[in-house]
Amino acid sequence: MQLSKLEEETYEELRKKDLNVFKIRDICLLLKIKKTKAYNIIKALKKKKAIKPVGKRFFALNNADDFIIATSVNHPSYISFWTALNYYGFSDQNPKKIFIATTKYSKDLNNFKFITISKNRFFGYVQINNLIIAEKEKAIIDSLLFPKYSGGIKEIETSIKKSIDIINQNKLIEYAFRVKNKAVLRRLGFILEKINLNKEFQSQQAGGYSLSLQMGTNENNRSKLWGIKPIWSNKKIIARLNAKIGKGFELLDPSLEKKNNFNKKWLLDINI
Repeated sequence: MQLSKLEEETYEELRKKDLNVFKIRDICLLLKIKKTKAYNIIKALKKKKAIKPVGKRFFALNNADDFIIATSVNHPSYISFWTALNYYGFSDQNPKKIFIATTKYSKDLNNFKFITISKNRFFGYVQINNLIIAEKEKAIIDSLLFPKYSGGIKEIETSIKKSIDIINQNKLIEYAFRVKNKAVLRRLGFILEKINLNKEFQSQQAGGYSLSLQMGTNENNRSKLWGIKPIWSNKKIIARLNAKIGKGFELLDPSLEKKNNFNKKWLLDINI
């Protein structure tokens, strides 16, 4: 359906100003018109499917990216959990919902799942063009905090294995302590230790040569050549995590039933 001259002007101005998501007042300010006129323009654009309603009092250009819409309708917020793990290529699974971390409670909207976190845990995100998303390291920590929003512990473990030689490992540990959650320290420590045992076994099976052949030139691999151990094999880091796990047992994956398969070192019921 063809747009009128005013509707076309409005649409183009929104696009030029990069207002993929907007409110009626944005139209008023953009075109210097009254609210009633702005409302009529929006009504016409919506009818002609040039724009669509998203959330309470928000509208979006019809071709706007869902990731950008997600963080615009609930501020402050950032893309995280399973969605971020998939975005960075750590998870091969493409979740049906877009998972967003926010400090304000919000009901789910369309395919957006808003997860409320405390203000002291709202950190570790970056802006990539118009996309606001968790840093690689924070996406992992957020996932360990709420495994059910990242496909469960098995999916998170797979993501950590894929990412461990790519991410900033010191930042990962720093963020783990910064969220101040003992379950995160337990789950991270258990998974890192498990990765180390698996890598040691693979190295032994290959006669000790596989590791040197796979080192390549990435920063973490160069550190291995210089004699600096990566976190998954650094006993001091593992011990530091283990020293702060507190008391009492918790589920490795809280979305699954308990199995009473206790790991006394990490105080976890290995229920996967």
